[in-house]
Amino acid sequence: MHGAARPMSVAQPVDNTDWLKTAAIILVLVDHFGYFFAEDDQWWGVFGRMGAPPFFFLMGYARTRAVPFRWIWLGVGLTALDSWNNEWAWVAPNILLSFALIRLALPYVRAFLQRHCWIAFVLLVAALLALLPIAGKIVDYGAEGWLWALFGLCQRICCDGRSATQVDGASQGSAPPVHVRDENTGLMRLLACFVATVVYVWQEQKEFSFSQIQLAAFIVGISFLSLTLCLFRRGPSRIQPPQNITGILHFIGRRTLELYAIQLAGFELLTKLMPDLAP
Repeated sequence: MHGAARPMSVAQPVDNTDWLKTAAIILVLVDHFGYFFAEDDQWWGVFGRMGAPPFFFLMGYARTRAVPFRWIWLGVGLTALDSWNNEWAWVAPNILLSFALIRLALPYVRAFLQRHCWIAFVLLVAALLALLPIAGKIVDYGAEGWLWALFGLCQRICCDGRSATQVDGASQGSAPPVHVRDENTGLMRLLACFVATVVYVWQEQKEFSFSQIQLAAFIVGISFLSLTLCLFRRGPSRIQPPQNITGILHFIGRRTLELYAIQLAGFELLTKLMPDLAP
């Protein structure tokens, strides 16, 4: 009896969210490195600017609506560092503050969408498009980021609707679905994806003026990302890495925004205290 084997702890499987966050933080690192240290950051931007959309998407997709206080003080601190590096000029408040605004607004946006469906969707998209010229001064990425969050919310509603339909089908046999209209929610999330992608390409091209080949590469990359997000559903990934990598992915997935804040603050301080490193 004393020699009986003890049950071995089984590592928690890697979630699809862990993979998505890891890819996104790597792309963000590429973007920031090019911005702070590269003489010509165009190609760095081609790949790096694909890092922000997954974060906005996940903000819309998540069920959690609490706003961690650390987002506020980290966002304010990073904004101050950015302004300090730009001779105290006005800069768009950090992306973490935009995430906080999204978290606060999402319960009301979801209720509005579920109550009025297509009317609400059209009004929300029209409002965000109208805010494009000014929202970038209010928060980083402005309304184009909020469009990705709307896409994430529509994806979540669609996924929840499919799950509810499966439960109804299992419990009621041939009874019609009760909770959602799959066709409407599926089409809505595809349209949200299309609008977010087109607007993002348009706005980033305005900012970076990519060459034709760079723009083509950016369009291909962001289109692949959009397709991936359309297929995204939170849950254990079909691809499970070796156990020594699993822990790393779990850590990145749970501390992504802290890692973002550390590397951005590090780059800001490096270029401020060692200006020769900047291009």
